[in-house]
Amino acid sequence: MAHQSRDEHLIQVLHVAEMYYFEQMTQSAIADRLSLSRWTVGRMLEAARASGLVHITIDHPLARHHRLEVELMDRYRLTKAVVVPSQAHDEATTDVVSSAAADRLTTLRPAPQVIGVSWGRTLAQVTHHLRPGWNHDVTVAQTNGGVAITRNDLVGRSVVAMAELGRGRAITLQAPTILGSAQLCSMLRADAAVSRTLQTAADADLLVYSPGPATDSSVLVSAGHITRSDIERLRAAGAGADVMSHFVDADGSPVDQDLDARTLSIELDTIHRASRVVAVAAGLHKAEAVRTVLSGGLCTELVTDSEVAQVVLKG
Repeated sequence: MAHQSRDEHLIQVLHVAEMYYFEQMTQSAIADRLSLSRWTVGRMLEAARASGLVHITIDHPLARHHRLEVELMDRYRLTKAVVVPSQAHDEATTDVVSSAAADRLTTLRPAPQVIGVSWGRTLAQVTHHLRPGWNHDVTVAQTNGGVAITRNDLVGRSVVAMAELGRGRAITLQAPTILGSAQLCSMLRADAAVSRTLQTAADADLLVYSPGPATDSSVLVSAGHITRSDIERLRAAGAGADVMSHFVDADGSPVDQDLDARTLSIELDTIHRASRVVAVAAGLHKAEAVRTVLSGGLCTELVTDSEVAQVVLKG
């Protein structure tokens, strides 16, 4: 090959790529036709991809971004990252991320027998994508209290549906996630049913949650648990995310000890120590929250969309 000019070599690489990708010839057939070794053909195809002469695109809403996944795992020491393409609208992005998260939960081996699950719109969507029989005899325990109980009970429905689809049982918390005082929170934690639920969630094989933004778009604000002025104060103290109702900074520590003492949830230390924690987040409004939980070591796996991944990696 040394006697070839650069242009001649490029033309031959192009010819090899066309035969392989357009004519769907095997590397052996190309080698025979061009009187080359199979090794040389393989090197040419590799060079075509590396130089940008050939671009491979998988055109499907759930096609994953392998490069972003590897970068996230390397930078934040994750055991797994799943990154799917962002869509034109937030609702569509949430849908594809939730579908990918449901697939991830379904393919975990060994299948988790006890799962601690936080509530929220994203987790409700994940549950929507789970198929009947995705697990067998699973126990799903709620990790933190809910919002005001209504006929449209997002909290209870998500936890119960996940358990029913996994042919198992649900253990829910019939209590608000933020109480009026630390004393009241302690009293509820001492209740046998509440204590049993939180302990089951804390001992789970797997924890699953969606980090919430520490902004006035937080569901905890719309539910009336905290005010917009509370959010401003929490952000000034360094809050970047809501993790199972705990407002945390980039170190994964609570920014307000008094508020944390009023929060009915499994402990942050439990989340830090858990062997498998899957965080699911979709949409750019979650980018800061994702960066916070990654830097704070509050997940071992991440399922998100490409725009969020890119913003996090640039930060």
